[in-house]
Amino acid sequence: MIAPAATSAEPDRRLGPSPWPWMILACAIVAASGAIRVNQESAFADAARSAEVAPFRMADLPPRLGEHWEQIGEDQILEEETLQIAGCADYVLRNYIDNRTGVALTVLVAFGPADRVFPHSPIVCFPANGFQSRGGPWRRQVDVGGSSPDGDRKVGFSALVYGKPGGGVEELREVYYSYWHDGTWSPDQSQNLFRHRPAMFKIQVERPVVPGEARGDGSPIEGFLQDLVPEVERRYAASQVETTAGAGVPAED
Repeated sequence: MIAPAATSAEPDRRLGPSPWPWMILACAIVAASGAIRVNQESAFADAARSAEVAPFRMADLPPRLGEHWEQIGEDQILEEETLQIAGCADYVLRNYIDNRTGVALTVLVAFGPADRVFPHSPIVCFPANGFQSRGGPWRRQVDVGGSSPDGDRKVGFSALVYGKPGGGVEELREVYYSYWHDGTWSPDQSQNLFRHRPAMFKIQVERPVVPGEARGDGSPIEGFLQDLVPEVERRYAASQVETTAGAGVPAED
C-alpha cells in the first residue's frame, strides 16, 4: 500500500515589498503639508493684524497740497457707528479749497483691512443716503506723473455724479474714488488677493456741481488728485523705510 504524498499545511509566504516605507513616506508628506498650512495661517494672521494699524496717521496728511489747495475748517469726525460700518482702521475727512478759484472739495483718505474697506464704495453709500445716479461711473486715468521717475504715470479712478432732490433744487455731487491695494490704484480690485494682501487705502473726493459744469478732463478733482496721490504714496514709502530700519534690516536701494 502506497501512502499518500505528504502535503504542506503552511501557506505560501511569498509576499511583495513591504508597504511600511510607503506609509511612512505618506505620513511624512501629510505632516509637512500640515506644517506648511500652519505657517501660512500664521502669516495670514500676521498680515491681517498689520492691516489694523495704519502705516502713518491719516490726519498727518498736510493741510496744504500743491501750490493752491488749502484745508478749510477742522478735520471732521465720523460717528462711531459709521466708522464701524466703514471698516477703516484710520482715516481723515476734511475739506480743501482752491485758493485761486474757490472750488471746495470734501476728501476722505482711509486705511484698513481690504475686506472691510472695499465694499463701501460711493455706488453703495450714496444711494443708501437718498442720492440717485445722474451719470457714470466713468473710468478715469488721472495723471500723477510727478510721482514717477519718468514723469508720466496715470492711476485709475472711477467718477460718478449723484443727485438728491430737495427743496425744489436738486443737490448734485461729483465724486471720484479709488483703492490702493498691492501697489495698484484701481476702483476695481481682486478680492481673491485680500487674504494674502489684506491692507488697503481708499481715496474718495467729492464736490458740489451744477448742471452742465465741466467734468472729466475739466474737473478740478483730477487736479487735486495729482497732488494727493503722490503724497499718500510718499508717506507710505517713508513708513516702510522706518519699519525696516527699526527691525534692523537694511533698506533696499
